[in-house]
Amino acid sequence: MTLLILTFWCQVILGQHQFDQDSLGAVHPFLHLESNTLILPGDTAGWTSFFCRIRQLARDSAGRLEVMHLGGSHVQGGSMSRQIRYRFAALVGDSTGGSPGFFFPYPLAGTNSPREIRASSTTPWQGSRSVKRDQPSPFGLSGVSARTDRAYDMVDLHYMDADTATFTGVRIFGRSLQANYTLAPLGWSCPDTIVSDSMAGFQQWTWSEPQRLLSFQILPATPTMQDTFVLQGIQYLHPGSRLIFDQVGANGASLASTLRCEGLAAQLQFVTPDLVILGIGVNDANVPNGEFRADRFQAGYDSLLTLFRTARPDVRFIFLTNNDTYYKRRQPNRNALAVREAMKELAIRWNACIWDQFEVMGGLGSIHAWHKAGLAKRDRLHFTPAGYTLIANLFMDAVEHTMASCCPPPTTAQP
Repeated sequence: MTLLILTFWCQVILGQHQFDQDSLGAVHPFLHLESNTLILPGDTAGWTSFFCRIRQLARDSAGRLEVMHLGGSHVQGGSMSRQIRYRFAALVGDSTGGSPGFFFPYPLAGTNSPREIRASSTTPWQGSRSVKRDQPSPFGLSGVSARTDRAYDMVDLHYMDADTATFTGVRIFGRSLQANYTLAPLGWSCPDTIVSDSMAGFQQWTWSEPQRLLSFQILPATPTMQDTFVLQGIQYLHPGSRLIFDQVGANGASLASTLRCEGLAAQLQFVTPDLVILGIGVNDANVPNGEFRADRFQAGYDSLLTLFRTARPDVRFIFLTNNDTYYKRRQPNRNALAVREAMKELAIRWNACIWDQFEVMGGLGSIHAWHKAGLAKRDRLHFTPAGYTLIANLFMDAVEHTMASCCPPPTTAQP
């Protein structure tokens, strides 16, 4: 009965947006917009409370929402995550577009980066990913690391995104492998407090005034001491922000590579989102048709979500089914269908939502139409910036429609 009521409400809300949906469907007839809603296969009561809390944030000056987007190259590229952040910011009434929380400064690792993340160092650092078993560790939440053995090397980091560029605190996650190196802040304003946590592997600096540029230097214990410093991620702290957005993505990431990160559990004690958007699955399914192991996939997600729930018992999850892809650019990857079924079972087990990205974008083989429309790249796997923005908007339309069905907006009294 609950599911029937929810479906009815979704149809009502979708009807209110019918003009926009019709226009989009006319431009891109391959989309299955009738499927664009969140699927709630479990208990809806908790989700109703969660969505009402989000709606309340838009009316109250207190409180905040922290959202994490977790995935692979779709996240590392930045376009999809950026648009999701903007849309969530609008939902909670954050006029700044949302504030960055946890992220990795990809330029230090010599890899592609979201356009807003700028980072430079005096000398080149060596980048590694947990995806590559032969690359040096340790890794943390991000699944990416950058390392240097150069004492006195200096780093500048700037999040170039308009109103969200400031922070009053920062956690720098990383380790000196022999404990001979430490980090020293640089710049015009010295931190008011400096705290170190050796277990989670971070230094935390706080300022009384907002900062725009993060600069630091690698310092040895003695001038002749040698060591290696490994950077694992950055977390900006914004006590007054309504929306905090954690962007956690590494090219090629799978459940196996994510669980391989030694510092994952410890760092999740300090990066504690209210909602995690789960986009891991494309690389797990990038095997010949029929060779995808649903049992291993589900076991991997069970292990990962247990870590999140251990750190924060009330965290909510939304699974994104895989986008349609071609296996080795030759044929549609039917493993996406098996991933979707596996996620449905996981959603019941974890009382999570599902957004059926695979179906909404058009189903099996639809990535070809996306490519012809200029929305997907030639590899039939990744999207263009316009395609990522469209995917993000479709996802957020589903979130907003479902939120309205679970927690209808207050009606305005008539005079």
